[in-house]
Formats: sequence, C-alpha cells, structure tokens
Amino acid sequence: MKKVFSVLGLLAVLLLLPTCKKQNPEQEKVDVQFEVPATMTIEDGASEISFRVQFAKPPVSGDQIVLGSGTAEYVCPVTSVSDTRFSASISGVWSKGFGPGTYTVSHQRGATKTRKGTMEVLIKGAGDIEPAAGVTVYGMVTCDGTGLANVVVSDGVEVVKTDSKGVYQMKSKKFNGYVFVSTPSGYEPFVSGLLPVFHTKLKANAATAERVDFQLKKVEGQENHRMLMLGDIHLAARNDDRKQFAEFVKDLNATVSATPGKVYALTLGDMTWDLYWLDNKYSFKEYLSDAAGIKGVMLYHTIGNHDHSMYYMGDFDTVKDYKENIGPTYYSFNIGKVHYVVLDDVECTNSTKNSDRTDGAYVRAYDGRVVADELAWLRKDLASVPNGTPLVVTMHIPLYNNKGQYGLKEASTLANVLKPYPEVHLYTAHTHTVYNKDELATDHLFEHNAGAICATWWWTGKLTPGVHIGQDGSPGGYTILDIAGTDFKWQYKATGKGTDYQFLTYDRNQIHLTKDKYAPNYTGSDFKPSIWGTASSANEVYVNVWNWDPSWKVEVTEDGKPLTVSQLVSGELDPLHYIAYTAKRYASNSAVTFPTGKNYHMFKVTASSANSTLDIKVTDRFGNVYTETMTRPKAFTTDQYKF
Repeated sequence: MKKVFSVLGLLAVLLLLPTCKKQNPEQEKVDVQFEVPATMTIEDGASEISFRVQFAKPPVSGDQIVLGSGTAEYVCPVTSVSDTRFSASISGVWSKGFGPGTYTVSHQRGATKTRKGTMEVLIKGAGDIEPAAGVTVYGMVTCDGTGLANVVVSDGVEVVKTDSKGVYQMKSKKFNGYVFVSTPSGYEPFVSGLLPVFHTKLKANAATAERVDFQLKKVEGQENHRMLMLGDIHLAARNDDRKQFAEFVKDLNATVSATPGKVYALTLGDMTWDLYWLDNKYSFKEYLSDAAGIKGVMLYHTIGNHDHSMYYMGDFDTVKDYKENIGPTYYSFNIGKVHYVVLDDVECTNSTKNSDRTDGAYVRAYDGRVVADELAWLRKDLASVPNGTPLVVTMHIPLYNNKGQYGLKEASTLANVLKPYPEVHLYTAHTHTVYNKDELATDHLFEHNAGAICATWWWTGKLTPGVHIGQDGSPGGYTILDIAGTDFKWQYKATGKGTDYQFLTYDRNQIHLTKDKYAPNYTGSDFKPSIWGTASSANEVYVNVWNWDPSWKVEVTEDGKPLTVSQLVSGELDPLHYIAYTAKRYASNSAVTFPTGKNYHMFKVTASSANSTLDIKVTDRFGNVYTETMTRPKAFTTDQYKF
C-alpha cells in the first residue's frame, strides 16, 4: 500500500507541474532591460523622453512606461524602439500635474508591471540664459511655460527676485547645497508624493554656474484657505505608534475632505525620533511611507530637535539626513494674503561621544535658538514682504514657555525682527501640550503651542487605549487654522473627536489617587499626584480648558445660579493623565520619562452639594460655545473619559 500511495503521489505532482508553469505565462515573456538614469532633465512641454536599452532587450510597441510619484501615476506609451534606445510619449502628462520631483520608473505590458528604478526629474524652462559674471546659480521660474516676475528665490543665504521674464541670477556659495523658490500667492508648487517641490539640490561645485528652473501651477481660491498644524508626530516603530498614527491619518483625511476650499498642512517638527533611526530602522523614508496615507493635501515640514542626527558633531551636519529626505530646514512661501515662514530654531551642540552606545552616536545636546545666519536670511526674506502683510511663522521650540516667559535663547531678537508686521501668528510644538501667548497688543505676535499628534509619545494610547492625552491633559491632535483674507480663526482638533470637544471636567469628590490603589507594586517614593493624593469632600469641580487664552470665558451654573470660577494661576496636574500614564509607569516600576506636568489652563468652582448638576459653558475668542451638563457625582475612571 505504501508503494501505491507513493506512485499516486508522484503522478499527482507531475500532473500539477505543467499547471504551475502556466500560472503566469505573460510574466515569462516580459524581459525588458533599460537604464534608468539617476537624473533626467526634460524640456518644459516636451513630447517624449528616451531611455537606453540594455542587453538588446527593448520594449515593444504597445508597452508603457509608468512614472510614479506618491499616489500619482503618469502613463507614457512607448512610441519608437531600436536595439539601443526607445522613446515614450509624455504629451499627455503635463495637464495632469506632472512636474519636477522623484519618480519611480516601471515598465508595463498588459497586466504585468515591473519596477525598473527611481529617477529625479528636472524640468528645463524654455529660452537660453547667459549667467552674469560671478553668478553660480541661475534659472527661470515659470508657469505653463511663461516666466513669472518678482518671485523670490533663495539658497538660504542669498535672496534674489526674478526679472520681468522670470529669470533669476544668484552669486551663491552653495553653502546649504540647495536653492528654493518662495512660492508667490496664487501659485502652488507641484508635489512629489506629499512633498511640495519648491527646492532643488545643487550638483556642481561652488565655483561652477548651474541652471535650476522652477515650475509652478496657477491656482484659485487661496485667499480663503485652511492650514492644518501638525505637532510632534514622533514615529519610531514603538508603542504601537504606526497603528495609532493610522487612526490619526483617517481623522486628518476626514477633515481635509470636509474642507470646502483650499487646504494645506504643515508639520511643527519631530516627525521622527533620532534615537530609533538605527535601533528600530525607522527614519524619514519610513515616516514618509506611513504619511503617504494622507490624501488631498500637500505637506510642508518644520524640523524638530529629534529630526537632527545623533551621529554628527555641531549643527550643520546633523541636518544632512533631513535635507536629503525632506528639504530645506528654513524657507518661506505665500498663500493668499499671508506670508508663511518656516524656521529651524534647534541649534545642535553635539560634541561628546555617547559611551553607552557602540554605533558612534554622540550625546545629543542642543539649544533653542535661531542662529545668526538664519536670522540674516530672515531679514532678507522679509525685506520683500510689505509691512502690512500678516505672517504665519512656524518653528519647533516655543518662543514663550507655558508660564508666559521667554524660553528661547535671544528670543527678543527674533521677536523684534517680526515686530514690524501687524499680525504674526507663531505656531510651535516640542512641549506636547497646548497653550497660548497673546502679545498682539505689544509685539504684534500671538504664539500657539499647538499640541502633539503623538500626545505622550504614543504612551497613553498604548497603556490606556482610548485615553490619548498629553502631559497637560490635552488630547492628542492638531490645530486647524482658517484664514479668510487677513482674518484668522483657529480651533484645536482632538484625534477621533469633533471640534466641539474643548475641555475636560473632574468631580474632585471622586478623585483620590493613592499608591496603594494605582501603583501597589511601586517601590520608589515619587508617587506625588499633587492635590489629587488626598481625599476631598469640598464639592469642587475642576475644568481643564486646553486651548484657553485670556479672551475665552468659562462659566458654570448650578440650578441656574452662577458659580464663581477661578483660574489656578499657579498651575495644577491633570489627574487623568496621571492615572493614564504616570501611575501606570510607576505600577510597573518603569521610568516615568514624560511625567504629568503642571498646566495653567485649569479652572475651579465650588458646588453647594455633592449631587448637584452643573451646566458648564466655555466660550472661545470667536464666540464658539462648548457645553457640558455635568451630572454629579461623576465617576473618575479611565473608562469614563475614553473616546
């Protein structure tokens, strides 16, 4: 019987073999080989591109070359073929948004598509330009083949404008290795994936003149636009962060799709985490891959301290990886009537090798400062901006701390550079909290420390699913900035919640945080939850209004009777964050790296009894009203606050 089964089994295998060979017969016939150049320069409006055939294996008539950029694909039919070269038509791609950028190059025959490589596409504008004496970078800024006048172009040191024909010429020392255009109002750059293509890396040495052209597209409706400010993403392939980030992407996509007009997005730094670039093999490329799920919006970037490399000394070299994968560390652009400026206010001072690591890393050290060379560039950039123009400025480390005091080195110097402009909105991150500093009346500046997408470095979402909050109790999320002409309005948007979610309430009678209850196995002595560590029957209710500023109102009534509301000006801990993160880390005797911190947007009222119902009304500076009818006693558990 064993031999019979063996023979039958062999026959079954032999019968299956021809079927396996025929599963994808088309794949066997596709053997096309050609060289994909690292860079291809294409004349603006050209009808064809060509490639060099390798190993005498050209494509055939009916094949296609597919150029991919993020979610966009441009199909280019093969038009002429020889044993050494072939061409593909690009006549149909210009009207579909094709422009400069990095593209994957694939060969397609029928349903079989094979990736062949990646190349950077540069678009050369029409017309010859003779560089003037001493000019090392020159070119044209065009839209649909026509030169654009008075467009600002910079290398991060020099700032020049295009002439009446759209031509610029710059005596650049090529210190930063790139040149960028400050996109004028009414235009947009093309995109590569999510990234706006407003800069080009320089390739020649500092003494050699090279041409760099920029292509922009004309757009309408910019005067009324929305900018989404995205602070502290901190992806590092840990704490289930990529899964949690995917939920944020769904939320952001819903916001984008619900926005009727023009919408853009701008990160506020720390998209990655330098410590895990090698440890977890997660850096900018992986971040951009995860961020590719964001739809319908181009994504500008601000650099953060954790986007600087640990593997170099000083400040300049620590941004090599960022510039290679993201772009310039400071730059500007215009949307509608607003001039946007993105700054790098992280000055790395790495100088000592990290003895705890064997990979050559330095002990990461930095100061919060806009360095002198960058300030010099900023002055030149703003010299082209009329004084009546409102500014939106982003940088990672705040100008002011949450106590309202300067926190940046040489902060007053930066504030004075910006002061001539009538309204400057400064958006920062870094603290993983939300607070505001209104200095419009004196310095014409309003700083928004705009929260963190990752909240507490994704920890609370991992330890306490459904309670994704920062160290001040603010939910993980982002700020929505709406601009109508020169009129600014903003709201904080918690991931997974509507914009009507603007505060948390706590029934003090129900809160008693003890080590025995929340961290019984903790062996240390740092379990110190402030006032929440003692029981209370004082009938107090606390309201944490994270995006509060002095123009907001917090009102509470009990049976129609107004109660006196007082702000805790000395600051207080948020009890929900304490039990969602801090206490849980203590409970496992783990390091509490990001402990609950004092916030200064907590308010208190005293009710007449432990069982009364309170009506809480919070009104923001724009008249938006947020309410809660708080039935007491209100339980204090993490389940009570999940969303």
